[in-house]
Amino acid sequence: MTASEKRRTTAESRKRSVNRELVELAALFFATGVADLFVSTLSNNRVGPALLFALGGLFVVSAALRHRWSHRPHRRPAPAEQTAAIGWRLRTTVRDVPGSLAALTATLAAHRYDIASMQVLAVPDGAVDEFLLRAPDGTTGADIAEAARSGGGEDVWVVRADVHELVDLPTRMLAIAAQAADPAADVRQLIGTLLGQSCTVHRKPGGRRRDERVADTTMVLHGRAGELIEVRRPLLPFTLAEFARAKALLRLYRTGDEDAAEPQPRAVPATGTRC
Repeated sequence: MTASEKRRTTAESRKRSVNRELVELAALFFATGVADLFVSTLSNNRVGPALLFALGGLFVVSAALRHRWSHRPHRRPAPAEQTAAIGWRLRTTVRDVPGSLAALTATLAAHRYDIASMQVLAVPDGAVDEFLLRAPDGTTGADIAEAARSGGGEDVWVVRADVHELVDLPTRMLAIAAQAADPAADVRQLIGTLLGQSCTVHRKPGGRRRDERVADTTMVLHGRAGELIEVRRPLLPFTLAEFARAKALLRLYRTGDEDAAEPQPRAVPATGTRC
């Protein structure tokens, strides 16, 4: 910065300082005149002193209330308000076009439904989306279904869920597979864990692989020797992905039975010579 620029800057700052002082002095005279006018007016009135005392008391009370409000204890939200439990399982079909899933999730978010988990199941004419939702207290299944339909969902299915279902799919499949490998496993419990507790399972005679099929809400699977497993789920049709998962599960189930039927080799005692 050159010397001339410095002088110009110093002169401008001095002008601003003088202007500020003149404005402050004018404000002081103006406030003094208003106060004098106010006091002169009240001095000619008998209620003037009483009005001054009332104004003073009002200011004191206002200051006390403000102090108390600013130092009030803050109420902590109840645990139920801090974190809502997993409340609902939503399954719906959306069109297989770009943006359809985004429109559905945006609608759920607009209704304050928090998506805790989601999986997509492919079907021939679209996709089936399954969500685990956290919803505000007082929400009903009909409310969630209506919101899903307004977001472009079709064939909407809503049931209650709980926090134990918030497990990623690979972990869940591994846990079910470990249960299926047990020869004493109950096929009804296995299928209920995989496909939902609303399923009904019936055992029928038969055992041909070609009898396996899936149609709407009914699924027929090859069980252990000499039996077929018929699975029915009301309201919610089975998808091809669920059919493939159930077939893989029953393969493990049959393997556990075959391993139990095989004779176990006798243990040979260890022998040896001392050196």
